[in-house]
Amino acid sequence: MALIVHVADVSRLTAHHADVHLSFEGVRFTITTHDAGDRLTIADFNLAERIDAIAAGHAASWDVAGI
Repeated sequence: MALIVHVADVSRLTAHHADVHLSFEGVRFTITTHDAGDRLTIADFNLAERIDAIAAGHAASWDVAGI
C-alpha cells in the first residue's frame, strides 16, 4: 500500500496520474493520457520512469509474464 500512496502523491504533484489496479496477486499501474485520446505522451513515459524508481525504492519486483 505504501507503494500506491507514494505513486499517488507523485502523480498529484505532477498533475498526471496512473490507473491503479490492486488485486491479490499484486499492483498494476497503467498510464495513458486521456486528453490525448488515451494515447501515450511524453508525460506518460516520464511518469513511468518515476514509478519505476519508486517501485525500486520500495523493493517491489516486476512480473511481466501477464503483459
